[in-house]
Amino acid sequence: MTAKEFMFGYNTKLTSLGNTFLPNWIYFDKVGLIDRMYDFDSDYETFYTGRNDPSLSGLYATYRGNTDLPNWPEKHCSNIETASDGSKFRSFIKPNDTLKFFRKSMCRPIHLVRADTDIVTKCGLEGYRYRFEDNAFDNGRYNMKNKCFCRKGYCQPIGLLDVTDCYYGFPISLSLPHFMDSDPGLRMNITGLQPDKEKHSSEFIIQPQSGLPLSLTAKVQINLHFKNMRAFRQLQAFSYQTIPTLWFDITMPQLPDHMNILFSMYLNVLPYVEPIVFWSCSIIGFTLVFYAITRATLRMSNLGHSTHISDGNRYGKANLLNSQNGVYKSCEMKQIVGKEKSRLLPDETYGHSNVNDEYCEKEESNRTRSYILDLEPTLSASDCGSNIGSSSNDEGNDSDTATMTISRNSSSSSCMGMQVSNKSNDHNNDDVEKQTIISFTSSSGYDTSVTES
Repeated sequence: MTAKEFMFGYNTKLTSLGNTFLPNWIYFDKVGLIDRMYDFDSDYETFYTGRNDPSLSGLYATYRGNTDLPNWPEKHCSNIETASDGSKFRSFIKPNDTLKFFRKSMCRPIHLVRADTDIVTKCGLEGYRYRFEDNAFDNGRYNMKNKCFCRKGYCQPIGLLDVTDCYYGFPISLSLPHFMDSDPGLRMNITGLQPDKEKHSSEFIIQPQSGLPLSLTAKVQINLHFKNMRAFRQLQAFSYQTIPTLWFDITMPQLPDHMNILFSMYLNVLPYVEPIVFWSCSIIGFTLVFYAITRATLRMSNLGHSTHISDGNRYGKANLLNSQNGVYKSCEMKQIVGKEKSRLLPDETYGHSNVNDEYCEKEESNRTRSYILDLEPTLSASDCGSNIGSSSNDEGNDSDTATMTISRNSSSSSCMGMQVSNKSNDHNNDDVEKQTIISFTSSSGYDTSVTES
């Protein structure tokens, strides 16, 4: 038998008979350790997606429908929930966190602890270094919780793990290579064993944010552990002996190039690009909102101004022109300027203004009349009907009177009656007094009159 046949399978008559007559139990036609370790035909697992907790994505939820392995009695030894199969560990790892690792070939979950406080860099990515916990195979000698690894009450020496139930009843035990960290008695009858922590220790470099393994090496030794073999003449010499057969190394020295480039961008570049893009988009968004609000405000303001002018067109042209002329007339402005200069520089002499006082008084009278007209909307011929009557007496009458009456058909609007009277009296044939009386009567209930002499 060669080492390859021992590991990957060889044909035997017993296996062939069992496969022929007991196919439900012995469904394979050859026997080999690695061949049986990596037989996944009857295996099925479920993994967390990270929907409720992103840190658990890619970790075991169940194995063959259960969270516990059937060959160990207590949860400390059997529970594989949230364990990693080595392809992805828990995300957002804190420096002192303990991780859980499970492989079918090991037949148990095992805890990983931080080996040191150093930060290891692999291909531009930083990670923490983890190793198997101390006394992981002590079977309860130092850690009483590991007492559950004793199969059917029988505890093997420190450093051995009984996995008989996982390998079809073969007396197989697992240990670290060269019985490292094991009972020294295991090496007494075996020559050539030289345990070395640098060569035989398992190591995991894990990126803490993503849980991505940057490199890993898991080293386990397979042994045949014999009890009393006196019933077998050819095997009597191996009674109560543990025979190492081989040790293997599940290793990944580094990430593939395409994955290294991808995760370098995710973990090294995007954390710096993300805030730049976020604040740039925020500034652009606020600028566009401010621009939209400002433009809408100006548009509404212009619309309101246009509406105000449109409403003002309902009033008379004289009123509109008067509002555009400003507060002071030209003659008033000249008088104000002259008075202000006299107040500031009383010693200076200024020439008399050419403004005609009578003209200013006349302007003031016109402003008063214009103000009165502002109080009422402009009347149009279509709104009010008009009756105009006039009478005059040229011979010997002392007064001339003209009367104009404007009435409006609509009861909802106010129309005014206007009466104009001109009177002239001769007084000693020298003084002539001329009086004009304009009276307004509004249907809204007020009377206004203006008298000019």
